[in-house]
Amino acid sequence: MKGFDVSKILGSKCRAKLLEKFFLEYESGSSSGFYMRELSRDLDEQINSIKRELDNLYDLGILRYKMELKKKIFFLNDRFPLIEEFTQIFLKSYDPIDKIKAFFKTITGLELVIVNESLKNKLFEPGKSILDIFLIGEIDKDAFNSFLSQTFYGRKIKYAIITTEDFYHRLEFGDKLIKNILTESGNMYLRDNLKIKEKLDL
Repeated sequence: MKGFDVSKILGSKCRAKLLEKFFLEYESGSSSGFYMRELSRDLDEQINSIKRELDNLYDLGILRYKMELKKKIFFLNDRFPLIEEFTQIFLKSYDPIDKIKAFFKTITGLELVIVNESLKNKLFEPGKSILDIFLIGEIDKDAFNSFLSQTFYGRKIKYAIITTEDFYHRLEFGDKLIKNILTESGNMYLRDNLKIKEKLDL
């Protein structure tokens, strides 16, 4: 189901984004509910569209809400009879690769970004890759960890960050782990300022 656009069935991209977030957060066991403006920010949707769809999902019995400081906090109705079925749909259709690409486009301190395609299935299987993400350069680890936690709903992501100097030092001494990481099946080179893939292909 990867790459399948669930919004074509649900009739609205905004509704699909909301349902995906609510069901996957519920499945991860970490959700305590969301404010309307929080959802608008996280999903990059207009507040009016969010309000309309939240009202629709409430009327359908999929969502509930509680009042806190005169604001509604929406959460999944745990008595909704199709929770398991909807959760499986979103687990299987969820593809975080576009979010990963967009995130790294905003990061300027990295020379190499390798993402393993097994990340597409990370929500329902751990994968067998050595690393999910391999980075050379500098990055704000707190911001990166926050992005990963939100994008993968708390799943553990295997990643490593090393400096350019350390990278070349390890290559010079024939570090087999580095070579295995670079040549692993399923690697996607999202950034390669060091021309590593070009050298490997040769």
